[in-house]
Amino acid sequence: MADRQSAEVWTALFVYGTLKRGLTNYDRYLAVAEANGKAAFVGEGTLTVRLPMVLRPKDMPPTTQAPILMDKEGTGHHIPGEVFEVDRSTLEAMDILERVGLPNGYVRRAMDVRLKGGEERIVSCMTYLFPPTPELLALEPLPAYCAEQHAVYRPSGPPQEAILSLCKQPAVHGLATPLPAPMEALCVRLLPGEDLLGALRAFAAERRLAAAFVLGCAGSTARTTLRPAGLPQPKVFEGRFEIVSLSGTLSCSGHHLHMSISDSECNVFGGHVLEGCEVRTTAEIVLGVLGGVRFTRPLDKRTGYDELSIALRPNCKRRREE
Repeated sequence: MADRQSAEVWTALFVYGTLKRGLTNYDRYLAVAEANGKAAFVGEGTLTVRLPMVLRPKDMPPTTQAPILMDKEGTGHHIPGEVFEVDRSTLEAMDILERVGLPNGYVRRAMDVRLKGGEERIVSCMTYLFPPTPELLALEPLPAYCAEQHAVYRPSGPPQEAILSLCKQPAVHGLATPLPAPMEALCVRLLPGEDLLGALRAFAAERRLAAAFVLGCAGSTARTTLRPAGLPQPKVFEGRFEIVSLSGTLSCSGHHLHMSISDSECNVFGGHVLEGCEVRTTAEIVLGVLGGVRFTRPLDKRTGYDELSIALRPNCKRRREE
C-alpha cells in the first residue's frame, strides 16, 4: 500500500498592509502562493483588540513608507485586514519579507481576528507586529491601510527571489486526513438554463467552501458536455437527459466532478464534468462540507495534472456579541 503523506496543518495569517489583495506585495508574493496551491483567501476581518498603526516615516530605513502595526494593545484602532491560510513554506516566505529575527524587523504573534459575514467567527491568526517606540507612538494612528496610504509606498527593490522561490516551491500533496473530519450539509437547487459546473463553482466561491463533496444529485440536463476517459477532447450530447449520478470534490480553490446521464432509451453516458452542461428542469444537489479541512489542487508532477491536496485548517471558534 502506498505511503500516504498526512495532511499538513496550515496557518491562518492576518494581513493589514501591502499584502492585502490588489496591493504590491500581494501581487508579488501571496498571489503567487495562491496560484501554486499554497495559500487561500479566507475573508475580511478586524482585530479584536485596538493597536496603533502608522506609516513608516520617510527618514526611517528602509524608506518604504510601509504601514507599521505596533505591539501595544489598548491604543489606536481595531485594524481591518484580510485573513489567508498558508502552508509552511509560504509562512517562511512572509517571515523573510517582514524581517523576522533581524534588527528593525517585525515579530510574528498570534492575534484574534473577527471575520466578516455569516455567523460570527473569531479566528486566531498570526500577524506581524513592530516593537513600539516613543517616536512612532507620537504619530497619528491610522484606522486602516487603504489605497490612499498605499499610493506613497515605495518597495525597497525588485521582488526578492528567496521569497518568490518559497512561494513557488512545489506543494507537498496531503493525501489523507489523520482523523475523521466532521461534516455539515448544504443544499442548492439549480434552475433551468443554468450551467451546472459554472453554478456550482460560483456557489463554492460565494460560500468560501474550503472542502466539499457531492452527497447526491437528482435532475436533468439538455446539452451536456463531458470529457471521456483518457481523451483530451470533450464530447457534447444533445437532447433530453436525466442525471443518474454526480460525484466528486469541490472547493473555492477548484473541483473534480464526474457525472453520468441517461437518455430516453436508458442508455447511460458518463465522464468528467465540463462547462456546457445545461440544466433542463432542475438539479437538486446536496453537498457535504468538511470541517477543519481545506482542498487545493496544485500541480502533481506524478500525473501532470492539478490534483487534490488535503490540508488541515487552523482552529476557529464562534462567539456571540457580548
